Amino acid sequence: MGDPVVPERPGGRGAAAQEHAGIPVMPVILPSEQVPGAPYPLLDGLSLTLGWEYRPPAKGGPAFAVIRRTGLGSLKVVDSFPLTEDGWARVWQALARQNPAAVPQILATLGAREAEAARLRAQDADSREVAELEARALGSLRGVAYLGGYVPEAAITPGGLYDVLFLEDRLVVFAHRQAKVLAEVPYSQVEDVEIGGPGLVKTGGRFVGGGFGVTGAVEGMAIAAVLNSLTTRTSVKTIVRIQGTSCELFLLHARLTPEQLRIAMSRPLGAIRSARATQTAGGTQHEAPAAAPSPVQELTKLADMLEKGLLTREEFDLMKAKLIGPPTI
Repeated sequence: MGDPVVPERPGGRGAAAQEHAGIPVMPVILPSEQVPGAPYPLLDGLSLTLGWEYRPPAKGGPAFAVIRRTGLGSLKVVDSFPLTEDGWARVWQALARQNPAAVPQILATLGAREAEAARLRAQDADSREVAELEARALGSLRGVAYLGGYVPEAAITPGGLYDVLFLEDRLVVFAHRQAKVLAEVPYSQVEDVEIGGPGLVKTGGRFVGGGFGVTGAVEGMAIAAVLNSLTTRTSVKTIVRIQGTSCELFLLHARLTPEQLRIAMSRPLGAIRSARATQTAGGTQHEAPAAAPSPVQELTKLADMLEKGLLTREEFDLMKAKLIGPPTI
């Protein structure tokens, strides 16, 4: 038998007319629901239900079907229609006539299927978008746990999993495996990045320090409780602290040791250092010193002081002589 026929998502005037007539949108049949030679009920447990049957071409080919479960427990096709939009409309109308009590339950099942399909489509779109971003990224921290810190106006909660992508000029925090941006920090605003963690291991479910520059800060903050809960189910290997001008993040990375992560993060760390160096160079440029007053300006100032009585004639002549030098012969 050839490849099974899967009805496409309906659209256009035909689908709109069906919905207007009270016929729900034709469902998309998943590969796992295409069972050759056997009826597949959309919702089992009803005296009469609807579904489909993948028959060989010699027996009519794939079809929508009104299905009944026999007293012996087997499924029997009561009526069948082509696996098309028109066939779907006809099987729905047949079921509504023969078992109207089943309509609300099957409608609920169809709604749940559509919601799940929409979720999967959104997840797939997110995955593609994140993959495209990651392909352009200098590096990434995938599936890291946020231990705590502060990120203004960001929906980031301690204990949650997040993805951090280091792009060309900024780092971006995403919800894990989603293209939803939660926070962005330009590299020019990153003040410090610390990577550490040797000795931060599971010890009776308690967080213990050793070998990490910000251990004291971690232990003294509320994030220690989050870290303890995480270490009961995973061994701590690396903590990343990112300090920005308006944020601070403590992240738990449980897949790479600090040494491995430092190597993996060399490109983004280099980009951060370069951005900071550029900003520092731009902020420390000294203005050119003001030009020294000319002799004419100085003489004018002295004359003004003499006129106001701030200098005696003798003082004026002395300062004038110093300013213009001895007479030339």
